[in-house]
Amino acid sequence: MSPTADCNPKVEIASAERLAAQLASMLPGAAVVQVRLQGPRTLWPHLGLTAINERGQALRVPRAKALTIARWIIRSFPQAGWAATDGKAFDLRSARLSGLEA
Repeated sequence: MSPTADCNPKVEIASAERLAAQLASMLPGAAVVQVRLQGPRTLWPHLGLTAINERGQALRVPRAKALTIARWIIRSFPQAGWAATDGKAFDLRSARLSGLEA
């Protein structure tokens, strides 16, 4: 799936960069945060978040923190079409939102 470039223009660059900086301080070592509306083990809507480091390994994120961060990202990019996709990846280094590969 190609990056969803249409997701980013409506979000101010400064606010996306600010969000990326806040999340980087909350998730030390994380390079990318993946957000899904459905968890991998549930059939009903459920926020899922995976933090990935630069080596591609998943980092442990406590459930309360994961839900909070997922909500922040979804609210920061409401036009991203969350319900119609398998999720999005928010790059903390570039403050860009892109679609996940199927």
